[in-house]
Amino acid sequence: MRTMIRTGSVARILCCGVLAFALGACDKQETASEAKTPAAGQETAPDAKASGEVAQADTKVKTIPGKDPADDRFALSIEPPSEAAAGEESVVKIKVLPKEPWHMNHDYPTTLTIDPPGGVSLAKGELKRGDAVKFEDAGCEFDVAFTPSETGEKTFSGKFRFAICQDEACAPVSEDVEFRVAVK
Repeated sequence: MRTMIRTGSVARILCCGVLAFALGACDKQETASEAKTPAAGQETAPDAKASGEVAQADTKVKTIPGKDPADDRFALSIEPPSEAAAGEESVVKIKVLPKEPWHMNHDYPTTLTIDPPGGVSLAKGELKRGDAVKFEDAGCEFDVAFTPSETGEKTFSGKFRFAICQDEACAPVSEDVEFRVAVK
């Protein structure tokens, strides 16, 4: 009988020790909401991956996704007219020139959308592949015809969507376009 009591006592002591350890560990853990809630008077940076911001000490550095300088798949060329006069139609040439081994994708729904500034009207605000002056493997070219109604420097903006391909893959591209024209 004495052996049973010792075994039972040892078992109870071990059980209590394990239980005390487990309860002590629970007090040390924070719930997910407590871990994210700052103490009074403290600021926290939002999740870096979600916002594009990286918190360093007490400063925030915003990273803005942009063109990768190592990305040399194509060149975008914008040629505004040397002169533009109020009341007369002028043309801006916008070209994409893929670099080897890349070439233009003829099946992709290529579009060039231009937003004119105030005092300027466009012959056509959205140009599609069929509107291109040239569209071939070596590149494409669009003429954006516009007529200014007043003088001054005019800033145009827009979006150029196209795709380029090589033997292994194709890459859709969405480029912001911006150019200025001095109107006399």
